[in-house]
Amino acid sequence: GAHHPYRAVLRRDLGRAFLSTIPVALATYLLSWLGWILSPSDGTGGYYRDWAAKDGANSSWSWLFPDWWRSLWHYETQVLEFHTHLTSPHTYQSNPWSWIVLGRPVSYFYESPSAGSDGCPVDAGEKCAREVLALGTPLLWWVGCFALLYVLWRWFFRRDWRAGAIACGVAAGYLPWFMYQERTIFLFYAVVFVPFLCLAVAMLLGAIIGRPGCTDTRRVAGATGAGVLVLLIAWNFIYFWPLYTGTAIPMEEWRSRMWLDTWV
Repeated sequence: GAHHPYRAVLRRDLGRAFLSTIPVALATYLLSWLGWILSPSDGTGGYYRDWAAKDGANSSWSWLFPDWWRSLWHYETQVLEFHTHLTSPHTYQSNPWSWIVLGRPVSYFYESPSAGSDGCPVDAGEKCAREVLALGTPLLWWVGCFALLYVLWRWFFRRDWRAGAIACGVAAGYLPWFMYQERTIFLFYAVVFVPFLCLAVAMLLGAIIGRPGCTDTRRVAGATGAGVLVLLIAWNFIYFWPLYTGTAIPMEEWRSRMWLDTWV
């Protein structure tokens, strides 16, 4: 290994990493605001575009930064202030502790058509349920919990950088929300770390199948187990398909899909 790893990072990697990410991100950010920046600052332009010329005219930073920059900074601080202090109660709000197990999904649409109407079978016997529920495939998410533990173990005890990259991706999209547990937040905010959770599941499946050097018996058993798990996840997705698409199903079938009381 490297004799001086931290010094090598500072000398060889840090500068290149900074130049390849931060300026690109900043340029992309400013370009996305270009229409707002070029709009008039006389009150007819973008929202808050005239802040520096009016409320911020006597700012101590006016000599250093152009008005569009100060107006944009104020705009973003107001956005942050609003979104970190939003505490209005909501029926489907949830704590980030429950996201990883799909504790409280958001229902976007629900109605109970009578038998013979709006897709409800004539022989349903009672009213049907039509719902669009923002629920991930439960089995995939619950396997993802174990997969996350696996990548953490592999990162800490096997020093596998791939597992570390996956864990960092999940952490970057998930952990910041724990600082705002009093805020009105929802399960669908977890969408930002879902790709990394899927990568964790893929790594777990790879471990189940076994390394290339394993015996044929071990590989066959592992591939069979991994294949069964994938098929179960696919079945689970199909089973919950009516809740993803708002398909009318008999009320009893809808109840059978409410695996947790908090999903209702």
